[in-house]
Amino acid sequence: ITNQVAVSIENAKMYKRMEEMATTDGLTSLPNHRTFQSKFDEMIYRAERHGKPVSLVLTDVDKFKSVNDNYGHPVGDMVLRQVAQVLAAQARKVDLVARYGGEEFAMILEDTDCEGAKLFSERVRQQLAAQLMSSDRGSFRVTISLGVATYPVDGKEKELLVERADQALYRAKESGRNRTVAYSELKSMTKACG
Repeated sequence: ITNQVAVSIENAKMYKRMEEMATTDGLTSLPNHRTFQSKFDEMIYRAERHGKPVSLVLTDVDKFKSVNDNYGHPVGDMVLRQVAQVLAAQARKVDLVARYGGEEFAMILEDTDCEGAKLFSERVRQQLAAQLMSSDRGSFRVTISLGVATYPVDGKEKELLVERADQALYRAKESGRNRTVAYSELKSMTKACG
C-alpha cells in the first residue's frame, strides 16, 4: 500500500509539473499565449454577463532587437524577465498578465474601462522606464509601448479586441515609442477613451 501511495503522489506531482509546463511561459513564468486565449474568453464572458468593461493592453519592448544585438541574448532574456516582473507586480489578482510572444506581453484588466487601462498602462510604462538594467557592457534602460482596447466600446469579440489593441500598439510605436495609445484615440483624435 505504501508503494502505491508513493507512486500516486509522484504521479500527481508529475501531472502538476506537466500542467504548469503547458500553461506557463518557461522564461518569464507568466501564463503563456494559449492560457491567455482561454482566460480572455472567460473574462469577456464575465464582462458581458455582468455588464462590466474589460480592457486588453498589448505591450511590446521598444527596440528589443538592438538589446539582443548590443548586449547579447542572455541579457535580452533578463530584460524580458524584468518586464514580466514589473507587469505582474502592478496587476491586481483579478487581472491576467501573459507572455503573448517574443517581446510582446498582454494584460487583461477586469472591470476596467479605457481610462483606467490607460492610467494603469502609464504607471507600468513609467516604472519600467525608470529601471536601470545591467550588463557586462554597462547599464541601460528599456521602454515599452502599449496599445489599449476595451470591451464593449471597441469591440465585443476577442479577435476584434486583439486586432484593435494591436493597431493602437502600432500607433504608439509609429508615433515615437515609449507611450500608451488607446484604440478610441485612433477613431477620434479629439476625444480619448470613448
